[in-house]
Amino acid sequence: MKKPSSPAAILRIGFTVLILLSVLGFAVSLGPSRAARIAGAAVANVLVDGFAEQPGEHRIPIIDLRVDPAALDSLNADLPWSGGTNVKARLIDNGVEHKVRYRYRGMYTPSHFLGGKKSFRLSMKRSNPWAPYRRVNVINPKAHNLVNNHMAAWVAGSMGVPVPMDEMVFARINGQDIGVMELYEQVDGDFERNRHIWPEQVPVYKGDFPPINGRTLSKGRTLWADAARWEYSSKADSTIARAKLLRLIAALRKDTLPMAAHRDSIAALLDVDAWLRYEAALLVINTTHVDQYHNQWLVLNPRSGRYYPVLWDALMLFAPPGEPLYYVNDAMSWWIMRIPEWRLQRDRYARDAMQRLHREGGFNRHLDAVVERIRPSVLADRNKFGNVTLEPEDVHRVSVLHVIGSLAGLRDGAAAHWEQALNRMERAEAVVDRRAALRIRSETEAPIRLHWTDAPQQVLVNGEAVQAEPFANGWTIVLHRELVAKQGGKDHPLADKQVLVVAPLDATIDFGGSIPASLMLTNAITDEPVR
Repeated sequence: MKKPSSPAAILRIGFTVLILLSVLGFAVSLGPSRAARIAGAAVANVLVDGFAEQPGEHRIPIIDLRVDPAALDSLNADLPWSGGTNVKARLIDNGVEHKVRYRYRGMYTPSHFLGGKKSFRLSMKRSNPWAPYRRVNVINPKAHNLVNNHMAAWVAGSMGVPVPMDEMVFARINGQDIGVMELYEQVDGDFERNRHIWPEQVPVYKGDFPPINGRTLSKGRTLWADAARWEYSSKADSTIARAKLLRLIAALRKDTLPMAAHRDSIAALLDVDAWLRYEAALLVINTTHVDQYHNQWLVLNPRSGRYYPVLWDALMLFAPPGEPLYYVNDAMSWWIMRIPEWRLQRDRYARDAMQRLHREGGFNRHLDAVVERIRPSVLADRNKFGNVTLEPEDVHRVSVLHVIGSLAGLRDGAAAHWEQALNRMERAEAVVDRRAALRIRSETEAPIRLHWTDAPQQVLVNGEAVQAEPFANGWTIVLHRELVAKQGGKDHPLADKQVLVVAPLDATIDFGGSIPASLMLTNAITDEPVR
């Protein structure tokens, strides 16, 4: 006699029938490819998440909010245009109520406001559960793995780059689970005070899309073309900060002045080491999501009088095609890559980070810890929403299978990028011809350091006098590589999405006599001998 089906089996069959009907409906209106992706996400959400193991206790903070349902309905009825409207709310923490202001945010990215997990911002009083931070964003993560941006901030922070406070949380509104989200600090004039570095607000500029005018999304503006395109985001006096920003914009313009003049002008206004670490982090994270138009922050250090950057919304592995070593994110990137000694230091910072993160396993160890911490919350989250096709509007429910697959993609993608970049930086091969002068030719990409102890300090490189620098009881020069615009590209600080490539090296070095017997050639990035 046939055994009766269990209630769970009956539910699965019923859900499957409903989903098949949905597939047919989607296929008629959207076409088979999009329909398959959307319906597949729905199937996984119901049949996998709906019968997953019991999640256990949360290991990440819970954001428990109470918002007037009528106010929420009003906001929801006018998305995304209601995104700038604040409503009163209460944040519950250990039974204590904190009055806050609540608003939606993220008009340019549909995954922020479509579906059942909407990104929002909380503005709080000085005494609050997240003190000293008073404004925080609670974001529906853009990647199915949920931790893409969280890990990008951790990677950059581990490289010495200023980053916002960033934490994975589980959100709940009016008793309803919203799910796993990413909470991070909204950068403003309190950035240094929040870190107990400076007792009061400091000047801060935001570089992003212009404010929304009416009910039309604004187009991006090239930020480094005009100081007026930077929005002041502090209560500190802006007089000196604005004058410095105007001077910085002028220093970044391409003109007939020698490179050294631009270098010195920029160095007087920027914390160069902070920027080199930041640019190195953009390479390590492998992102184009920081660009000429948005996701930029400038903080004026009141002690040095120089600007430093804050990494913002970098999106790890939002990669340029071909994953070049020298992708130009913005005008600042262009100048750093054009000033050879700055570019070399950027490369050294990036290589050191990739060694630690990839070859020494630092990235996977930290990612394992993050995944273990969020695991119960991910299993409890039946409200996972994300893009299931390349169409921005296709924001639908996804499942824990999407999370698992995307996490694997994050690991594999990071490892592949880092291995490729390390191999290119570490490969230093040259043809060396020792005659009356030294001729060095190389098709690989690394700059080459020459070091000697038994010859004059001044040498001729391709007929031009070069003063060697003291180095390890001798002298050294670096044969920096020339960067040229990729074929068909523009070579200008304000050009968009530029890629610079390394030209072949052919250099003749005249020591004014015999070639020193002590001469050594090393890879200037790794300090390893040139082959």
